[in-house]
Amino acid sequence: MDTGNTMRVNAYAGSYGGHSSSPQDRQHQRRQKISALLDAVAHGNLDAAQLAFKVLANFDRALTAEPLFVRLSKFLEAGNLFLAQQVMRDIKAKLINATRMGAQPSHADVAARGPQPDGLHFIDTRA
Repeated sequence: MDTGNTMRVNAYAGSYGGHSSSPQDRQHQRRQKISALLDAVAHGNLDAAQLAFKVLANFDRALTAEPLFVRLSKFLEAGNLFLAQQVMRDIKAKLINATRMGAQPSHADVAARGPQPDGLHFIDTRA
């Protein structure tokens, strides 16, 4: 019996940048990179903001198609921190107002559970 394949060790199994990283790791890294960009722009550090944007854009290519990040990129390239800060406020508002799909129970889920006890009576919420 050949044991060569069973003894193979993947040195990069837990790598964050590789294909084997979990979606939670990538989301965490994306949040960290966005946070670094927010901090650099908020503190008025143009060089750090430009670098943070490049790192974020290389990490998540989909951001280069989002209108707010396109505007931010143009302002950072032009060296206009004031307008970049305005765009970052819009991005923050978008991130804060974003909610995950399915996080809130729907009315259909509540109705499907049937009568709910309130301590003394059963209340039929299906009506």
